[in-house]
Amino acid sequence: MSFKNKIFSRFPAKYISYKIKDKNKSKEIINGYKAIRKNNLFDDDFYLEKYPKVKDSKMDPLLHYIFFGFGEGKKPNNEFDGVFYKNHYDDVDINPLIHYALYGINENRLIKPEKIDLSKFGGSDKNILFVLHEKIGTVGGTGFLNMDIIHHLPEDYTAFILTSDGEDVELWHFNSHLEKIANYPISFSTDFSVIDNEDNIISQSNFDSIFFNEDLAIVYEEILSKLNISLVHINHLINHSFDLIDIIVKKSIPFLVSLHDFYYICPSIHLVDKNCQYCDFKCDDCGGISKDDTITNDVILKKWRNLSKELLKKSSCNIAPTQSVIDLYSEIYPEIDNFMLIEHGVNINVSSWTAKLSSKPIKVLIPGHVSPHKGSLVIKNLKKLDKNNSLELHLMGTTIPNLNKYAINHGKYERNDFNRIVSEIKPSFSLILSTCPETYSYTLTESWMSGLPVIASDLGALKERITSTEAGWLVDYKNVEDIYNFIININQNDYQNKLSNISKIKFKDINEMCDSYINLYNNLTDKNV
Repeated sequence: MSFKNKIFSRFPAKYISYKIKDKNKSKEIINGYKAIRKNNLFDDDFYLEKYPKVKDSKMDPLLHYIFFGFGEGKKPNNEFDGVFYKNHYDDVDINPLIHYALYGINENRLIKPEKIDLSKFGGSDKNILFVLHEKIGTVGGTGFLNMDIIHHLPEDYTAFILTSDGEDVELWHFNSHLEKIANYPISFSTDFSVIDNEDNIISQSNFDSIFFNEDLAIVYEEILSKLNISLVHINHLINHSFDLIDIIVKKSIPFLVSLHDFYYICPSIHLVDKNCQYCDFKCDDCGGISKDDTITNDVILKKWRNLSKELLKKSSCNIAPTQSVIDLYSEIYPEIDNFMLIEHGVNINVSSWTAKLSSKPIKVLIPGHVSPHKGSLVIKNLKKLDKNNSLELHLMGTTIPNLNKYAINHGKYERNDFNRIVSEIKPSFSLILSTCPETYSYTLTESWMSGLPVIASDLGALKERITSTEAGWLVDYKNVEDIYNFIININQNDYQNKLSNISKIKFKDINEMCDSYINLYNNLTDKNV
């Protein structure tokens, strides 16, 4: 958080006016802030204890929740369920706690799901359960894919989503819109990557408890039985236990696994070492797993991979978006042969804007979520080399705060706005410097559809896709000086060739992708009838 923001946050009304330029909206939020305080709807102690990084920031915790916390899936107190409130009521177009304080409290609106007998939803013959780790409302690429499929399901399917953020397990029903139908306050986090880890550590004392959980097993049994689930699509098992697989198999329910990262190879999730760089399977003491000294990587990986191997073997199909993902999994599990490649589809929206190779300065777009494993340190060091300000870096998405002084930050974007924002910035190309293998990269697709050639790391799906299209350049993210020299010396002929190659790319349409999934679902549910 910047020094200016810290000072402003001591004066809520001034901070809100500073952040919100629309005077009417700003006034509404100021009134909401006051109403929340007047009615004691926000629990400062709860919030600061649950989210210690907010305490460290010295920011007013309520302001943090209003502007950042809700979007990050944080809770204002132990009772109010903001995600449920926002999805349950169609007229909520501001922060849900502000809406409740100004309007909902006087209308006796619900602040969390009512207890419902789940059996009332289980009447269909084709009930599919999607399993996620991202909280609804804070979804990234995995969640986008999940919702794209759900929106394209035939009418004879009924869709449910089971998700866990490590603190709550949530069950959602889709019937023209998402409705949260159950919440289970079960704390169970299996995110053991060193990336953004908040003290979730594997030790010898807790090792046996990170795979199975009795409370989760009871929840899984109830959901699968009462909803009469006929197919499970596991988009992710982070923050879920392997009890789910045992119960699915016991009930003879077919299931699929989507490989969005490398969680089933290593709890580092992204195959990173202690420096958030690609580990290259040097597993002895990589430092990428959040653990203490009482347990070794060998012990962790042996059990982790044994359970994951059984999961992948029992799955009807393990779906990967690129061949590079299958290759990496096959390297660890050579006996697994039920992989299938289904490339991610998109709403094809090719920009009419034409990119040009600029100079003085060269404008560079850095799209998506930029964190340590997405190259934040590489970008920082790249700009430090730029003594003559030959580069003008533009961040578009979310990023760690200390990058803002090295680039112009355009903030988060909606998928449909990508091309428009790019045409306004007018960059020459996109820069994607992930320090570990990507499994697909939506930002690569978005960059190409906006007309931008891409400079990317020579790893994983980035390497596979750029090699096959020749619509960009591959670099070694470890050699920042070479990257810098490469950027400032790109010649016009080479640049024009890349632009020409972009025009030849055949993007996979979202309907085509969904048809592949639905055909798979139909085959499995028809067999199970």
